[in-house]
Amino acid sequence: DIATRVIAEGLRVEQTIISKIMTRSPHYVTADTLAIEALQKMVQGKFRHLPVVDNGEVIAMLDIAKCLYDAISRLEKAAEQGSALAAAVEGVERQFGSNFSAPSTLIETIRERMFKPSLSTVITES
Repeated sequence: DIATRVIAEGLRVEQTIISKIMTRSPHYVTADTLAIEALQKMVQGKFRHLPVVDNGEVIAMLDIAKCLYDAISRLEKAAEQGSALAAAVEGVERQFGSNFSAPSTLIETIRERMFKPSLSTVITES
């Protein structure tokens, strides 16, 4: 609010009354809100920050840049783990060769779903 309603308007910070510039009834999340829901709320509402409220008190302030960084880090870690899993599956297949045919179908199905997701796993309905 200070950046957009005080500084951008050329007002003097020390002379600005908070009640005139503050966001009334701000959006917020609770501590048990899923991270992806909080991130979606920030993106959809075009918020850079979002308070986390517990029992009517602000207990934290989410920052969209940090949330996006954390989300990207988690995706990268999941991709690394997925690559390790794929390598392990290939190693088992090489070791057992054709004797591994029955579980091979299961492994191939898992591989398809993990590494080649359909759009239904990526797109949420509006």
